Order: sequence, then C-alpha cells, then structure tokens
Amino acid sequence: MTAALVAIVVAAAAAVTALAMRRRRPAPRRIAVDPFALSEPWRRHVSAAQATQRRYREIVAATPTGPLRSNMESITRQVQRSIDECWLIAKRGDELDAALGHLDTASLQNAMERAADDPTRTSLQAQIDSADRIRATRDTTDQRLRLLNTRLGELVAQAAEVSVGADATGELGSAVDDVVTQLEALRLAVEDVNNSRPGGAGQAPTSP
Repeated sequence: MTAALVAIVVAAAAAVTALAMRRRRPAPRRIAVDPFALSEPWRRHVSAAQATQRRYREIVAATPTGPLRSNMESITRQVQRSIDECWLIAKRGDELDAALGHLDTASLQNAMERAADDPTRTSLQAQIDSADRIRATRDTTDQRLRLLNTRLGELVAQAAEVSVGADATGELGSAVDDVVTQLEALRLAVEDVNNSRPGGAGQAPTSP
C-alpha cells in the first residue's frame, strides 16, 4: 500500500467518524456543477453521478402520490449532496492531473542520470518523488470516487424496487446518507493531504 493511499484512507476514516457524529445539517447552498469544465475521467464521474440523480428523480416522479412518495422525496436532498461532493472531489482530481501535466518525469529521470553533482541530483529526485506522490493520490481518488458512484447507482436501482413495494425508505435513506458521508470524507481527506504541503492544491501528501 502506497504512502498516499495510506494517508487518504486514514484521513477518510477519521473524517467518516467525525461526520457520523454530527447532526444532520441544514441544506447547503447549491453548487454550480459543470462536468464539461473537467478533463477525463473526472468529467465522466460527475456525468455519471448526474445521470444517477436524474434516474432517482424519475423514479420519485413515477411513484403514486402518498406517504411512500413523500418519504422518497425526502431523500432527494441527500442525493443532491452526493452530486455536489462528487463535483468537488472531481475538481480536485482535475487539479492533480494538471499538476502532473507540469511534471515530465521521464525528462527529470534522464536529467538526474546525467547530473554530475549531488545537489542537482537531490533536487531532481525531489521533483520525481513529488510527481509519484501526486500520481498515487490522483489514482486513489479516481478509484474511490468510481466505487462510491457505483454504490450510489446501486441504491437508485433499489429505489425503483422500493417505489413499487413495501416502504423501505428508512433503510434506503440511511444507505444514501452513508454514501454521502463517505464522499464528504473523501473530499476532506484529499483536501487535507494536499493542503498540508507547501503550495496547497495540486500537491501530494508526504509519507507518514
């Protein structure tokens, strides 16, 4: 397990614990989400989350008016929060890709092999190590965001069953809340490991 992965997992676990202990907060101010402002795969992640949200809204709209529909509508805000969190995580991932784009590790490696003095080699190695940490953070963020999006899609599929069966919106709402909590924890973890280094956004975590 890489140092970046360990840092994100540890920070995310701590954030999940803290978030789970909070009372549910008022609805946050709506965030302008624009997947086309991002590069791939971040654009795809946000677009997939938005598609999941649309499916949920369609399921709720097709549910007959009554207590079941009202209960399903109450989950809509949490689904929206999942989209907002996905967007914020994807933006950070896009920033990590941009940072990597400024680091040509192959050229740095070649330059280090040709360097004749220790200070130059040390400087070049530090840049290579930084690129490796950024890449590890980026890859871990991509993987976890994809998995959480998949989980949200599974819950929306379950919502279709709930809409035509017994009222299991309590369990559904709790499951959606859990996904939102994990998304928020991932965002906080990535922000923490990046902002803890000089330069802020775009920097990768140091080894623990």
